[in-house]
Amino acid sequence: MKKQLMTAVVAVAFVSGFAQEQATDSTATNLEEVVVTATSKFELKRKDSGKPVIKITREDIESQRAASVADLLNQYAGIEFNGARSNAGQNLGLFVRGGNNRQVSILIDGAQVSDASNIANDFDLRLLDLDQIEEIEILKGAASTLYGANASTAVINIKLRKPEKNSTQVTVSSFVGTNNSSENQILSADEWNNSVQLQGSAKNGLTYAVGFNHQSTDRLSAVESTTEIPNMPDPFNRVNLLGRIGYNNYDDFRIKSYVSFDEYKTAFDDFTLTDADNLTYSKQVRWGTNMNWKYSKQGELVYTDVSTHTRRDTRSGNPSIYNADGYSLDLYNKYDFKINEGTRLKSILGFNFRSDRYEDFSVPFGSAQFEQNADKDDVNAQIYDPYANLVLITDFGLNVNAGARYNLHSNYDGQLVYNINPSYRYAFSGNVIKVYASYSTAYIVPSLFQLYSAAYGNEDLKPEENATTEFGLSYSKGQNNITASFFHRSEENLVQFVTVDPVNFISQYQNEDRLFIARGFEVQGQVKPFNILQINANYTFTERDNVDLIRRIPEHKANVSARVNPFDGFFATLRYQYSDIRGDQFFNSTTFASEAVVLGSYQLFDLDATYKLTEKDVTFFAGVSNLFNEEYQEIFGFQTRGRNYKIGVRLGF
Repeated sequence: MKKQLMTAVVAVAFVSGFAQEQATDSTATNLEEVVVTATSKFELKRKDSGKPVIKITREDIESQRAASVADLLNQYAGIEFNGARSNAGQNLGLFVRGGNNRQVSILIDGAQVSDASNIANDFDLRLLDLDQIEEIEILKGAASTLYGANASTAVINIKLRKPEKNSTQVTVSSFVGTNNSSENQILSADEWNNSVQLQGSAKNGLTYAVGFNHQSTDRLSAVESTTEIPNMPDPFNRVNLLGRIGYNNYDDFRIKSYVSFDEYKTAFDDFTLTDADNLTYSKQVRWGTNMNWKYSKQGELVYTDVSTHTRRDTRSGNPSIYNADGYSLDLYNKYDFKINEGTRLKSILGFNFRSDRYEDFSVPFGSAQFEQNADKDDVNAQIYDPYANLVLITDFGLNVNAGARYNLHSNYDGQLVYNINPSYRYAFSGNVIKVYASYSTAYIVPSLFQLYSAAYGNEDLKPEENATTEFGLSYSKGQNNITASFFHRSEENLVQFVTVDPVNFISQYQNEDRLFIARGFEVQGQVKPFNILQINANYTFTERDNVDLIRRIPEHKANVSARVNPFDGFFATLRYQYSDIRGDQFFNSTTFASEAVVLGSYQLFDLDATYKLTEKDVTFFAGVSNLFNEEYQEIFGFQTRGRNYKIGVRLGF
C-alpha cells in the first residue's frame, strides 16, 4: 500500500516540477487570469482570490460526458463522494475534510438548495444530469459568512447552461454502455443516457432554453451476493426536464428564471444486506430566479431565489412517504470602491432567508394503511441572516477578505459567524507565488428529521459550531500550477446517531459532549509540458483525533489524469485513482448490533476518448472504466462497478 501511495505522491511532485521547468503555449489561457466567484461573490481573477477554488468548466464536463455529477466531483482534491462508484441508485455520502453531507452547502445558480425529506437535509445530486450544467465551482473550508448555515466544509455552486449570444443551438446526445460488477462481466447494453438541449438568445435580449435528459441502468444489484448466484438487478431510471427564460441587455441588466422537473425511480435491497424487492420513487419540482442590475459603474444589485418541492415514496418492509418544501432567497448589494489606481475595496451587504418544512407518513406495525407522523405546520424552521463582506485588493500584492453574518434561527438564539482571509501574491518573470491563511467559523443547524422524527428525533439538540484554520502556498506560471493547503477544523456539539437502549432497540440523535478535531493536507497541480499533453494530479490526507479510521473516508487519496491531444478534434484521457483503507460499520441481523469493519484500499484506472469532426458539429465518445476490473467495496456489503464500456455520439445543430 505504501508503494502505491508513494507512486501517487511522486506523480503530484512530478507535476510541480514540470510547472517550474516547462514553457507554455503563449496563446493558451493563463491560470491566474481564470475568473472565480465563490470566495467573495465578486468576479475575481484567480490571482486575487485568497483561497484556491476548484473550477470545473463546460470543457471539463464534455470530456467526461457519460459521467454522473458525483463521478466528476470525486476526482478533485479533498472530496470523497461515497456511493458514486456503486449502483446508480445508491445513496450518496459527500465527505469533505472529515465532514459529512450536512456540512456542505450546495447552490444552483447562486441560491442554496436543500431537501428536508432527507435525514441530513442535503440536496440529492442523483436528481441532476451533467448536460444541464455549464460549470461548477467548489470552495472548501468554512464559508458560513457568505453562504449561511451548513457551509462548514465546502460550498458547491452549480451554474446552469447559458446560451450563446444572438444564436440558437440544439444538441442531441446518446450514450450506451454496460453496467457490470467485477464478478459478472457481460457485454450487453444495460445503461442508456439520452439528452436533447435547446438554448438560444435573440437580438432583443430574450434568452431561452429547454432540456430533456433520460438515464436508465439495469443488471447491477445494490447488495453483493454472498453465494455464487447473483442477486436480482436493482434498476435505476431518471428523467430531467428543464425550461428557462430570461432577458439580457449585455450591459447593465440581466434576469433569468427556470423551472425543472427531476425524478428517479430506483430499486434497492435491505439494510440487512439481503436481496429484496424494494423501491424508492423521488420527485422534485424546482424553480428559481437570478437577477443582476448594475446601477452604476461601481454598484450592482443581485437577487437569487429557489423553491424546491420534493416527494419521496419508499416501498419496503417499512414503507414511508415524505413531502418537503424548501425556499431560499439571497439579496445583496455589491459596490467596488477605487482607492487608487491599483487598489480597490469590494464590499457586499446582503440578506439571506431560508425556510424548510416537511411531513411524513408510515405504515404502523400490524396496519395496512399510511398514518401521518409529522405535519408541515409543526415541522418547519426559518433562518434570517444579514451579512457583510469586504475584499481589499492592493497594487503591491496584499489582499484581505473579511466578513461577518448574524444567524437568526426560528428555534435557536442568534449566532455570529465571521471570517478573515489575508493573502499575499508576488510575481516575477511570469512566475506567481501566493501565500494565504484564513480563519472561518460556521454554524450547522440540526435537520428537521433529527429534531422532529417520531422514532429518532430530539428537540433538545443544539446547533453544531465549527471553526476552520487554513493556510497554504501556490505557485503558477502560465498554464502550470501547484497548490498546497493545510487545514485544521474543530467541531462542537457534533450531532450523532446514538443507541440509547440496545435491549429495546431505542436510538436517538444527540449532541456529543466533546470537541472533535479534523485536520489534513491537500496538494493539487496542473502542468502542460507540451501543447498536446496536460497532466493533473492531487493528493489528500485526512485524519481525526482519536479515530484510527474515519468511516468511509480514506486517510490517503490520490488522483492523476493525463490528457493528450495529438491532432485537432481528438482527445484521450487516462485517469488513475488510489483510495486508502477506510472504516465502516454494518447492522448484524444475527446479533442485532452494529459491527465495525475495515474496507480495503483500491486503485482504479479509467480510459476515454472523444473525437469531434472538423467540418460538422459531431462528437464521438468511447470509454472504459475500471480498466483492470478491480474488485473492491465503497460501502460494506454493497456492490461496486467493475470494468464497463461506453460509447456515444453528440450532434449539434
